[in-house]
Amino acid sequence: MIRLPVLTGVLALLVSAVCAEPSSLVAYDSATLRLLATADPARGEELAGKCSKCHGEKGVSDDPVDINIAGLRASYIYKQLRDYKDGKRVSKDMSRRVRVLDDQKMADLAVWFASLEPGQAAPDRNADPEILQLIREGDPQRMIKACSSCHGPDNRGGQFDNPSLVGQHAEYVVTTLTEFRDGDRTNDIYSRMRTIAEVLSDAEIEALAAYFAPALP
Repeated sequence: MIRLPVLTGVLALLVSAVCAEPSSLVAYDSATLRLLATADPARGEELAGKCSKCHGEKGVSDDPVDINIAGLRASYIYKQLRDYKDGKRVSKDMSRRVRVLDDQKMADLAVWFASLEPGQAAPDRNADPEILQLIREGDPQRMIKACSSCHGPDNRGGQFDNPSLVGQHAEYVVTTLTEFRDGDRTNDIYSRMRTIAEVLSDAEIEALAAYFAPALP
């Protein structure tokens, strides 16, 4: 016989699963892929002027708290813009800027920034062997997949919504992983990044960020 507390807990989990909202409203279906395939980078360049204050004229930011968007996959950039507009990723500044953009304009911006030269990691970067193992092999005991399994063998981007890690400012990476770990950012599909980040230590987060960071000017 099932005890009442156990039954109540099971029912609560079922209710929460049914009521849970999706982490993103973006689906990489044929319509979305067609939108990105036919988007116009020239129109995107015209729209990108307002982005330069934070992300730089060529998508590489001078501010370490902002992401370098140059060279990221168009599908990833488009998803983030849609998530900001849909309220699935929270930022007062970005939400205000994207509210005037329709899907076509977001796609045009995405393919423009995707066409630009990406940021580069420091040529003399060093890493602890344990950090390299996290990047290349993961940690099965903690159910951590290798960074490269999703972000590509060279960590310059995987399919669709897996961005390049190479050349990203360390401060941005630390902030992002901490937001995933603390549940302040929840637009990762299937909670993939939240699941990983919640078992990373502060030291590991900082070391991973330092490994992918660009060279200091």
